[in-house]
Parts: sequence; C-alpha cells; structure tokens
Amino acid sequence: MATTKKLIEIDNKALEILKKQAKLQKRSLKNYIEFMLEDTAARFSEPSEEYKAMMDDMIERDENGELVLNSWMDMKAKYGR
Repeated sequence: MATTKKLIEIDNKALEILKKQAKLQKRSLKNYIEFMLEDTAARFSEPSEEYKAMMDDMIERDENGELVLNSWMDMKAKYGR
C-alpha cells in the first residue's frame, strides 16, 4: 500500500489527550494517530460489494416474506445466555 507523508499541526491540549489514548492502547503516538485517521477514513468509504450483495439479499428475502428475525429475548432463551 502506498503511503504519503503529511505535516500536521495539532493543538497542545488535543495532543496530550491523544498521547494518553495511545498509551492506554499500548501504541506509539504516531501509530495511534495513523490508526485513528485510517479507521475514520474507512468509515467514510462506500460499503464493499460483498456487503451490498448481502444487504440486497436480505431486503429481497424480507420483501418475499422469507426472512426470519428473532428478538434478543428469544435468542437469549434459546441459547441460555
């Protein structure tokens, strides 16, 4: 995967918060910031083709009355958790 270097400016207060979070996750500050940026970018991306196909199948099964949904309480009773 290709990468690009960027120089960024971060408020000192925000930087201290990020340092604490990185330490809690046992990551370096650099690694934590990169992880958070990549994770946020992934959330903005379009769903995968596999996910779209799965959702289309679920919608079609629901429209045809073939989709079986169970409540959390039913699942809890069935599996005893």
